[in-house]
Amino acid sequence: MYIFQLKVGSYGYPWTKVFLTMPKHRNYSPLRPCVNHFSHCHPLRPIDQIKAEEELICSGCGLEVIGSTFMCSKSDCDFILHKSCFELNLVLQHKSHPPHSLKLLCAPPDNYSRNIFICHACHDYGTGFDYHCSTCQFDLHVGCAKLPKTINHKDHQHLLTLYYSFSCIKENIEAFVCDVCGQDVPDRLWVYHCKKCDFGIHLRCTIPDTVLKKDIQMVSTRP
Repeated sequence: MYIFQLKVGSYGYPWTKVFLTMPKHRNYSPLRPCVNHFSHCHPLRPIDQIKAEEELICSGCGLEVIGSTFMCSKSDCDFILHKSCFELNLVLQHKSHPPHSLKLLCAPPDNYSRNIFICHACHDYGTGFDYHCSTCQFDLHVGCAKLPKTINHKDHQHLLTLYYSFSCIKENIEAFVCDVCGQDVPDRLWVYHCKKCDFGIHLRCTIPDTVLKKDIQMVSTRP
């Protein structure tokens, strides 16, 4: 338990003791104030370190929480966000969808069936944070929206470049097969490709090579 003496106002109010009860196994920052986030109704408390063995899941992207986070200040509420999810831009202009900007939603739109969206990058479903264009019904996982333009991959010696459909790679291509897993990739899905060698992979096969462990929440294609 931490005990602070806070001066409430400057008009003769007395010093007041404030008792804050915090779990010992989490590294709270007691001198840092709670903050608000559009996705949650309660203030969030910054936490410097969450350990992997706690097995907490981010309420935004749905991936495991490790490292710096923001957790609901209410003891009976389990809402928690990665620091990177907390800091996401509320509006994003993405090269994959040039006509319109994408708005960050805390959940799929109300008119989507079963409260899920399908990501236009990887074609996996999502139930949490969603970069959304209401005009086109276009959706991206927050992780897919942050994928790097080029990556290294253990199965190829050259840099691979991100393309937003395989039809962007060359004309008159009828099909694209992932050179790692051998699966057919629909034209509308994103791929990483080396033009020099005509070597390409779809997003699911890039994930282990595009992420650092500390940043996994920002690039995973799985919600």
